[in-house]
Order: sequence, then structure tokens, then C-alpha cells
Amino acid sequence: MIAAAAAALATAPLPAAPAPYVVLAPGGHAIVRLVTSEPCPQLMVDGISRPLSIRAGPATLPPRTSTSGSAATHPSAFPGRVCEAVVKRGARHASIGGTPVPLVPPMVRRIVLIGDTGCRLKAADKAWQACNDPAAWPFARIAASAARWKPELVIHVGDYHYRENACPEGNAGCAGSPWGYGQDAWRADLFAPGAALLAAAPWVAARGNHEACNRAGQGWHRLLDPHSLVAGADCIDAANDFTGNHADPFAIDLGGGAQLIILDLASIGSEPLAPDDPRRARFMADAKAVVALARPGKTSFLVGHYPFAAVRTTKSGSTDIGNPALAATFGDGTGVPALAGIAAIVSGHVHQFEQVSFGGALPSQIVTGFSGTFEDDAPAPADIRGVQPVAGVPAVRSLLSIFGTQGFATLERRARDHWRLTVRDAGGLPLARCDVRGRRSHCIKVARAS
Repeated sequence: MIAAAAAALATAPLPAAPAPYVVLAPGGHAIVRLVTSEPCPQLMVDGISRPLSIRAGPATLPPRTSTSGSAATHPSAFPGRVCEAVVKRGARHASIGGTPVPLVPPMVRRIVLIGDTGCRLKAADKAWQACNDPAAWPFARIAASAARWKPELVIHVGDYHYRENACPEGNAGCAGSPWGYGQDAWRADLFAPGAALLAAAPWVAARGNHEACNRAGQGWHRLLDPHSLVAGADCIDAANDFTGNHADPFAIDLGGGAQLIILDLASIGSEPLAPDDPRRARFMADAKAVVALARPGKTSFLVGHYPFAAVRTTKSGSTDIGNPALAATFGDGTGVPALAGIAAIVSGHVHQFEQVSFGGALPSQIVTGFSGTFEDDAPAPADIRGVQPVAGVPAVRSLLSIFGTQGFATLERRARDHWRLTVRDAGGLPLARCDVRGRRSHCIKVARAS
């Protein structure tokens, strides 16, 4: 039965008018992509026409072992042809068949921040989000609201795909939802509900742990990875997962002395890494690369899925901060790496909005994992007195946690090292406004009419 279902998925029709979308590659060049059942179309760039090339043809890929506790899985069917073309930074206009393709301006002033957007269907946690209810899974509304804000760039901090297991029989909230790691689940979790925001601006796509090779990594490499698709580094064969689970850090210039540095943290996890764990050497090398990319005179935002310094309340009620795996590889084991040259870290994984400042001694931490999937169980603690990674490390000076409300954040440039961060609900209304200056940040909640 599973094989028959996979065969049906492989021949399922695609939308009649596929829409192009853009992910940014190292250097900030635009990769224009389109998924279609037709031959790759022509791309018009500044009056010159050229064809898109085939990134990946239709395929049904071998099943990956689910990490969600489901005994059943099925091959990952990708019936669409993925077409792409690179547009060098500096191009002014692009279109496909008359449909405009968004490009990055020379200086980026308006950025949308989202993360952890998919609808959670996970057997191991008995987590069955009501994907059919826009109130229970508001990503489509969030994407439309964010698009109306007219961003010049979208940063997604990872975890696009959450539909890992079949909706239980009789559950009307998720009845009929596709599941598994194929194109149908990707379409349902990202491309259909996120269509307005994909059309509004280019995306910087960070990779989350849900896009690791043993989960939705095959779709990540075909659809969102900003690098070339390379056999053996595509999550098809589990024997090559160490290679498929990583890409080197790279920078994207925002103009005006500001930049993003993008990390692939899909496989690092949050547990301490043993000295002989091969991931340890890999991420220590990434740390050196980040410091090299964070050149003097640049305001650098580090973008990666796992937070370096999120503050959480554990199930036992204690306060937890930081990530031992990141602390051991990007620093000296103190809990929050110093990361010379980094002004702020933008992350997801924690399913709420959070801003953490150390008064300039360490980079600010911004968490935007509140854009669709189930929220975490508890907010960050209200009392931050003495909250610090370990003794001797600077304590938290300013913290804002938005819990119980899903939405997105916007980042507006005031100067090279001065940005206004606004936390917004699903409809776009402000919840809080934050001042981000260099390594210092501070937020104030917006008073709402009762």
C-alpha cells in the first residue's frame, strides 16, 4: 500500500501556474527557482532572456528513517522538475513569463524574520496540530501579513517541515494532510501557505534540525539549499549523511556596512559533543570561519537555527540558558561564545519570540521561532537577576519573551549598527519594539487597547 501511495504521489499534478521564488547564495547572488511539470522556462533579466537550467528532475527517493516514532514511512516523491538560474547581485529587474521575480536592492533596509513555520504532526510526541484550522496553524496568515509589510528580504531561521507522520484516523484537525518527506508535504507546509511571502522578497534560508538528512533533508537540498546540488551530499544515501548535513558558513552583504553570516546548524543538536565526535572539529572550523567573515567595520548578524543564548524555563521550573554543543565549539566552553565581531545572533528552534542582551559584553540573541508550529510549554522566566550561562560570564541584562502569541518580526535599518526590531502578531500588529545598537538591545512591549 505504501508503494502504491508513493507511485500516486510521483504522478500527482502540480499547480497550473508555478510561481518562482528566490533564495540568496553566498555573496548575496539570487538563485531563482521554480518547480514545474513543464520544461524549464526562460528568465528575463534586465532585458536579456536566458533559460533556467534543471537543478533536479522528477524522482522518487528512498525513504529515510523517521525520527518521530512512526513505524510506517514511504519513499519521498518529488514529481516536479526543479529549475533554477543564478542572477548576479546588481541586477535590477527579473521576470518569468511576465511574473516579476524579487531581487535584493543595493542596500537592504526592511527585513522580515520568521522561523519554525510548519504544522507539527509527530507521533512520538502525540502532537497533532490542527493544520486545517487557520487559528491553530496561522502560518498562511503570518506570511500574508509579512508580505503586506513589503520587505526587501526575508530571513527564515529554519524548520520549514513538520508533517512527519500520518494524521490519526478520526482527527478532523489534520484530516487529509500529506505526511512524510516528499514534495506534497513540502508544498502543504511551506510553498502553498507561504506563497505571498515567497513572491514578496528574496529569502535567506537557514537550515533547521527538521531539514537534517534523516528527516526532510532530501527536500531541503532540492528546494531551498542555496548551494549546488551535489550527488553524495544530497541526503539520498544515509552513508553520506555527514557530508549532506553540512555547508560552510557564508556571508551576504546588506549594503551600508552591514551583513549576514549564515550557519548550517542542522546536525549540531543541543547536547555536549564528545571530544572524538566528528561534529566537534567541523563546528570548531565553522567558528573560525565566522570570525574571519566578521570583518572589522562591519555590523554582522549571525543567522543559524539553534540559539546560542536563549533563556528557557525547564519542565522542572528551573532556568536554562545556552547550548552546550555550541558553547564547546564556538567558544571556550563558557556557555555563550564571545564570537568576536558579531553584533547579534538570529535563531529559531525555541518556539516563541525572545530577545536577550548582555549589555554589550556578548552578542544579543534574537529568537523568532514563533511563526506557525506548536509553541513551547513555558515562557522564559520573568526574573532575570543572576541569569548567566556559568559563573564568571556576563549575566543577562535585558530579556523579552513573547509567549502565547504567534507571529513574525521586522527589522528596519536606522544606521549601520542601529536597527529597529518590531515583534508582530499574526495580523501584523506590533507587540513590542526593540532598539538594537551594536551588541546592545532592549525591548518594550506595546500597550494594547483592552
